[in-house]
Amino acid sequence: MTLKRRAFLQQTGLALGALGLGGTALLASSSQYQQALAKPARRRLALLIGINAYPDRALDPGVAQDIALKGCITDVELQRQLLIHRFGFQPGDVVTLTNQDATRDGILTAIDEHLVQQARSEDVVLLHFSGYGSQVRVVNTEVATATAALGAGGESETVAQGGGQAAWVTVDSRLPSESNPALGDLLEAEIVARLAPLATANLTTVIDAGSQDAGYLRWGNARVRSRPTVPTGLLPTAATEPLDLTAPWPGLVLRAAQVGRLVLESHWDSFSAGVFTYALTQNLWETEPDPTSQLLLQRTRQRLQRWVGADQQPYLSDRLPPRTGPLVYNLLPQLPPAAGVVLPSGDSSRPLTAWLGGVPPQVLRYLQPGSRLRVELAKGQSVLLALETRTGLKALVRSLEGGLEDGAGALSPSALAGRPIFEQVRRLPQGIDLIVALDGQLKRVERVDATSALAGIPLVSSVTAGERAADCLFGRLPIGPTSTLTAALPGGAEALPGNGGDDQGASKWGERGAESSYGLFAPNRTLLPGTMLSRDEAVKTAVNRLTPYLKSLLALKLVRLTENHAASQVGAAAVLEAVQPKPRPLLVQTTERSPTATWPVAIRQAQKAADTNPIMLPRDCRIGYRLANTSTQPLHLLWMSFDSRGECTALMTLPDAIDDDGAEVPPAATPLDPGQIFTFPANGAGWAMPGAAVWVEAHIIFSVQPLERCLAVLGNNPPALATGFRPVRQPLQLAQALLQDLNASAGATDYYALHHDRWATLSFRYDIA
Repeated sequence: MTLKRRAFLQQTGLALGALGLGGTALLASSSQYQQALAKPARRRLALLIGINAYPDRALDPGVAQDIALKGCITDVELQRQLLIHRFGFQPGDVVTLTNQDATRDGILTAIDEHLVQQARSEDVVLLHFSGYGSQVRVVNTEVATATAALGAGGESETVAQGGGQAAWVTVDSRLPSESNPALGDLLEAEIVARLAPLATANLTTVIDAGSQDAGYLRWGNARVRSRPTVPTGLLPTAATEPLDLTAPWPGLVLRAAQVGRLVLESHWDSFSAGVFTYALTQNLWETEPDPTSQLLLQRTRQRLQRWVGADQQPYLSDRLPPRTGPLVYNLLPQLPPAAGVVLPSGDSSRPLTAWLGGVPPQVLRYLQPGSRLRVELAKGQSVLLALETRTGLKALVRSLEGGLEDGAGALSPSALAGRPIFEQVRRLPQGIDLIVALDGQLKRVERVDATSALAGIPLVSSVTAGERAADCLFGRLPIGPTSTLTAALPGGAEALPGNGGDDQGASKWGERGAESSYGLFAPNRTLLPGTMLSRDEAVKTAVNRLTPYLKSLLALKLVRLTENHAASQVGAAAVLEAVQPKPRPLLVQTTERSPTATWPVAIRQAQKAADTNPIMLPRDCRIGYRLANTSTQPLHLLWMSFDSRGECTALMTLPDAIDDDGAEVPPAATPLDPGQIFTFPANGAGWAMPGAAVWVEAHIIFSVQPLERCLAVLGNNPPALATGFRPVRQPLQLAQALLQDLNASAGATDYYALHHDRWATLSFRYDIA
């Protein structure tokens, strides 16, 4: 709901007695969990703020024509559905302020009346903001010393490098002028001061807004959530109390990026969202019982790297009391990891509506009508639903004939409301293509030539950057007196003027410099290594040169569509380990819905010891894998590994103990037996980092059926566990064969039907220094 100021006390007062059931702190150990269960139930309060519709006066109207954001209201809904259905917040305790209601006074009043005045010592509080952020410079004499001291080497979560103050751009913000020199933004320091009287330490603040002085509003195929100018002025006139500009945020703060860094929102199929909020809520829908805030941030960072590259790096600040340990939303989820939830409906005659916030976005984009979803009830009962239509994150579903699977009869829609939904059968279309966005900096004739050249590649299509979701970007880098090329390489986080993909770069910052050759970029304009050559190359020549890379990207896209660790019912686990120079577990992936009660000791030990920091491996590191089959049947394996150079390697198990030539297949090359734990390479030496690659993404596919088509693509002497990885010349053919092997649809159809009880795909991604 959207709550106006006059209605705060009236409506929130009605919910004073509404206490969550079963809510406990999301603690770092099971003993703390049991202690929390014995405590009285605590109230949960949330204030969610999102602004899409900004007036021109809030930003510099000369910078861009389209200043409206697209995904902030979606962010609010992503959080609201998650909090109510996964974490047990009462709907009346979740207050939303959107667009015209998200004024400076409205936000401060909501913080006072809904959070500060109502929260008690053990309650849980969540504050979320999505919108434009800003850097501002405060010129008041009394605060200049503190700001200057920070700029000289101090630290504060609300101060950017160089002394700029982080602020939220509210819907009634305005730029300072000579007649009114006061700052119009809401300084984060003001919010910190308002939260100071909060009675509970269980506060989580999520900020999906940036404060980078970028000078533009577009970044490749994404939008920048930072005001492109840095206003200078006096403290806001409403700040009547002395303001400590260096005060830290209380509790746990989850930021889309550090103050002064890039923050993006992106377009998915039929909706936009902040990439940080979407990644964060995705992880919280599928989280295990005890993730720490550091582990959550690591998983969120991995999703962001896939979606927008390395430019946006989320940031965590934890000032929770030491006795509580690291917390995530200060609560344990009340539902198991799920794809979503059945939404309540006041009209039993209307179709069932499902919220699909837990379905991976790359899958949601292609999830077809006829996909099967399961709702589990008490005593082993369940209802199977069929997806009929979908718009954004909501879908209409219907109960399949027979109602309850044990024959007890159909249930009313109200009986299913609030129940978690799990993927059962994933239906995907055949003929999925790679979508290439054409950079807005290209001249018209270049875009025409690129469109024509890309149209000649099977399963590749093109769109104008920003028009719709895309898998990569085709364009070139301006290079001039500044090191723009370096800024676009992976790890080059600093943005430079005129490199955002919009024509305002040239008009605002002067004439463009000389241009580089054509290349491929991640959707956020991070250069894909090895795709850029000589400057005098024609568009069609460049497209022809890049065709193998495009096919490799499409192969990776198809393999990603099989990822299902949160949905698979196949009992499997995989550990990525550093073998040299120092042996240690790096990442652990397990299937979440398998009937396995406990994992083997080796897997549980790796889960405890796995690194929660970003995985950046040195060039001399050697790695290996440890696999576990906890199912009741043998599992056939396929490894597919892609790297930043567009190269693909693979290996697989062989289905028979005797090969075509009559020779005996080594036991290490046959499928994993039930209960087997397997480490490879078996010699313990590990595998070296691949060439000049800067990142690697590996996918391990476990299948209850032999992968015969994949075996045929790999040839008469396929790479097996006994031989090690080998390059794959046709990765797209292998990815297509994988979908065909996993397909369970009978007869000729235009879709793949993938049953989650027949396969599991576990994925790993790591960077290389």
